[in-house]
Amino acid sequence: MPHEKIRKSFDAAARDYDQHRRAVIPHLDELYEVTADLAHSSNEKPRVLDLGAGTGLLTEYLFKRYPEAEFTLMDLSGEMLAVARERFEGHSNFRYIQEDYVEEDFEGTYDIVISSLSIHHLSHENKEFLYKKVYDNLNMGGIFINADEVRGSTGRAEREYQRKHDENLESQPLTEEQKATIYKRRQLDNPATLATTLKWFDEIGFGDVDVFYKYYEYCVIAGRKVHI
Repeated sequence: MPHEKIRKSFDAAARDYDQHRRAVIPHLDELYEVTADLAHSSNEKPRVLDLGAGTGLLTEYLFKRYPEAEFTLMDLSGEMLAVARERFEGHSNFRYIQEDYVEEDFEGTYDIVISSLSIHHLSHENKEFLYKKVYDNLNMGGIFINADEVRGSTGRAEREYQRKHDENLESQPLTEEQKATIYKRRQLDNPATLATTLKWFDEIGFGDVDVFYKYYEYCVIAGRKVHI
């Protein structure tokens, strides 16, 4: 199963994952700061769902903004969630679910749904299915923010993305073994193009859809559940 391969890969990488993520992704703080900045809610204690939450790195940005929010972190990898539990140890407003977010019921509705660098691993069919599932589980006025990778719109654009990725990785103070692990994990990637992703958002019914950040393949796309 593809998802089992993904789980094993991220279980093995859990303890070094934050370090690797910062090495691989240029301007990671900007990517996450934009995501957190977009997370507006009229609820002072919003219900927040992080899909593919991993070690809780992105969740921490929202926690600083909404310390009394009700957080649910869902991830396939138990080892990644173990790191997240350590990160938020002592806080009672956190719930952790080790499940496949494509298949798992979200158990209620949410004011804010976030995801980072996770959904691009899915098949395109499952991406579209998940986006619809998120929409159905948002409260009216709720927002979905996805900080993720997209594929280049043309072969040439995709080669530029790959060139920039490799150039950045090779410049990092990592061992050859660490770099090899990151390259291997990248083989699990299956991003859609930006145009396809925006089309899915529009067809599902998200409003105020836009791209709020983009640096090569990394972007932040958001949409709200709004009255038509």
